[in-house]
Amino acid sequence: MNGKMGHHLPVFRLGAPMIETERLLLKPLVDADADSIATKINNYEISKNLARVPFPYTRDDADEFLQWYKGLDGRSCFMTLRLRSVPDDLIGVISYDWVDEKQYSELGYWMVQEHWGKGLMTEAARAMVDHAFANAGIETLSTCYFDENPASGRVLRKAGFETEGPCAHFSRARNCEVPVTTMRLTRAQWLNKKAAS
Repeated sequence: MNGKMGHHLPVFRLGAPMIETERLLLKPLVDADADSIATKINNYEISKNLARVPFPYTRDDADEFLQWYKGLDGRSCFMTLRLRSVPDDLIGVISYDWVDEKQYSELGYWMVQEHWGKGLMTEAARAMVDHAFANAGIETLSTCYFDENPASGRVLRKAGFETEGPCAHFSRARNCEVPVTTMRLTRAQWLNKKAAS
C-alpha cells in the first residue's frame, strides 16, 4: 500500500472531504461536473469496459447520473479524479456505492484514456479502499473487471482485491452481456495486508 495517502476524514455522501494522494486530488462529485463528465467519458474505449455507461454519452446522461447519485445510500461515496498539478481538470471518477440487498459496497472507476498506464488509477483505488475501510465503516468491497480489460484487473490486485471467479455483466455501451471476473476485499483482509506491509 502507498504510504502517501494523506489525511482521510469521515465520508459524507454529498459533501465528502477531499482525499489527497501523491499525484491526485479526489474531490466530491457536484452538479457543476456534468459538462466535464459528459465530455470526458464520451469515448467508446472507456465505456465499452463499464456496465452502466451508454455510448454515445450526452449531457443528459450526465445529469441523469448525478440525479441517481444523489439518491444513493449515505454509505456510498463518489469522487472526481484530478491531477494535483491541474486541479480544475476532471480526469475521471471513482466510487464505492452501497448495495443494500447484498450488504456490501461496489468499487467502480473510469479515467480518461490519455492517463492510462501511469499508475494513477492504482493510486486512486488504494486511496478509496483505505477510505472505505478506515473511515466509512465498510466491511466488504466487491468489484469486477471486464475480461478484455486485464489492466483493470491489475489495478484491483494492486489495491488488495482477490479473485472470486467468473461472471457476466450487461454492458450498456455494447448492448450485450460481457464476461467479467469478480473480485472482493474484506476489512479483515485489508487490515492483514496493511500489517504485512
